[in-house]
Amino acid sequence: MAVATKAEGHQAFKPLMNPMDEFPEAQSGAQQDMEARLLELQADIINREELLNQNEKQLRARELELNEREALLAARTKIVESTTTHQTTGNSDSDSAKEALDALKKTLDAQETTLRDTRDALQRREAYIEECENSLVEQSMMLTEREARIEQREEDFMHKGSNPTTSSEESTTDPR
Repeated sequence: MAVATKAEGHQAFKPLMNPMDEFPEAQSGAQQDMEARLLELQADIINREELLNQNEKQLRARELELNEREALLAARTKIVESTTTHQTTGNSDSDSAKEALDALKKTLDAQETTLRDTRDALQRREAYIEECENSLVEQSMMLTEREARIEQREEDFMHKGSNPTTSSEESTTDPR
């Protein structure tokens, strides 16, 4: 009881939280507009980052293809050089031409293996991305449905809270 009275030497206790701050006030229209604009900007940034990632992936694929073509060109020039020297010098260069062809074959086989591995990894990555996108869309739809149900409950609650007489009138009226 000493807490409720104003006795000498007694301090009044301040509540830790103001109950009025427990529930946020309704947002103003300007604040809602700003939040909507921020969400649009965030979506735009995400789309641009996705486009940037796609462009980088295309550039890497082009660079890989260019490197492969350069390796093939270098191998072809070696073959042409070895055949021209083979025609002029005879059999002594046939061993070097054979070695150049073997080295070319090894290089091409290694590039083919790398290319296959890269394509397989890319296909796995695309399948994973598609799976994640489908999951994200599904979760988004579930959240949207949940949000709609919650909003409907809030509206029903607000409607019932603002018209307490309607529910009592409905229960007292005789259906006859």
